Amino acid sequence: MKFSINSFKYEFTKNQASGEEIYENILEGMNVHGSNFIILMCAIIIASIGLNMNSVAVIIGAMLISPLMGSIIGIGYGVGTYDVKLLKDGFRILGISILISVLTSTLYFSITPITTAGSEILARTSPTIWDVIIAFTGGIAGMIGLTRTKTSNVIPGVAIATALMPPLCTVGYGLATKQPNIFLGAGYLFFINCFFIAISTFIVTKALNIPHKKSVDYEKQHRVRKFIFISSIIVMIPSMISAILMIRETIDEKNLNDFISKELSRQYVLSKSINKNTITLVTVGDIITDSDLKTLNKNLSYYGLEGKRLIINQDGSDISNLEKYINDIKNNLNSFATDNTSDIEKNQNNVNENVIFNELKSIYPEIKNMYMGYVDGETDKDKNIPVIIIYSDSENINRNIDNIENWFRVRLNSDDAKVYIENSI
Repeated sequence: MKFSINSFKYEFTKNQASGEEIYENILEGMNVHGSNFIILMCAIIIASIGLNMNSVAVIIGAMLISPLMGSIIGIGYGVGTYDVKLLKDGFRILGISILISVLTSTLYFSITPITTAGSEILARTSPTIWDVIIAFTGGIAGMIGLTRTKTSNVIPGVAIATALMPPLCTVGYGLATKQPNIFLGAGYLFFINCFFIAISTFIVTKALNIPHKKSVDYEKQHRVRKFIFISSIIVMIPSMISAILMIRETIDEKNLNDFISKELSRQYVLSKSINKNTITLVTVGDIITDSDLKTLNKNLSYYGLEGKRLIINQDGSDISNLEKYINDIKNNLNSFATDNTSDIEKNQNNVNENVIFNELKSIYPEIKNMYMGYVDGETDKDKNIPVIIIYSDSENINRNIDNIENWFRVRLNSDDAKVYIENSI
């Protein structure tokens, strides 16, 4: 079959609805009144419970029944057709929907006994450029679906892909728990989704030559397009910075793992951290002399880690004692697990080992087994430190030990929590 631009345009527009039908579809999607606001509140509660319990299926169900998408598409369509009344209605309905959603989720997270941030909540606090791409392409697909004469499942799919509900629920969580970083991160993610869905709706509206509600001069159209272009760049900048930092952290993490596996083969690294200028390792094994440390610092450049300074904290233990060290921890954990009335367990909001294991397993399927419990602090014997030992043969788990430990600390609200990784049992 011979391809041409004209044949593509014909195939694309042959099942396109009329301007009036498209307008009616837009209005129907914006019909958020009375009972629909109750549906919105129910969807928010369901999504909040899903986030609270780390249940992806529940979150998806909430997104399917949420009526948030219609007003955002209505705003983009209103800008594209220069329909001021539709534009005002879209902003009014979206504003009311946001207010109801945030108040409902804040109320829920204020009364729920589970206040720790699970992985599903934390996933909504660091938007990147990929969220921009998803929102933009999702908006294009959604608007194209609305312009067809036959109904489709595009809108529900877009609602799931762009995930409007979870960020709003996470905003409520941030307010309820007084954590501004979570509030701001989730709020920015929701804003990204709304903004780029509206922008892509505007672009599709113009590309399909959907008739305007009134005649508009070229100068005004030019000003609107210029404003959209500039504001899009401004909105994207923080997400691009976040994505660049994420990519850089991933590369540094891989390079550091390569460095450890090749240069510190006689060491067992208990913990590691890397920032802009320094790399800090806590090791067990053969003593590293000042001369060895200088050599290791020079070798950093061979692994893409130039410009960083290596700091190694050694506990003085021989690597042969490592197995005994891990076994001592396991024995302490097992002793803790048998004490169901422990005050420590009560003070940790009854965090269950199976819950932690299932949450980690859903994020990292490579995990085979896990021990969890508490051990005495090194300097303060009255202080109990949460510890998990993860068993896995996957390199991905080793690469992500810092991410797992950060998640574990947030999950248990403990800055001293530790994560250790061993070969599968």
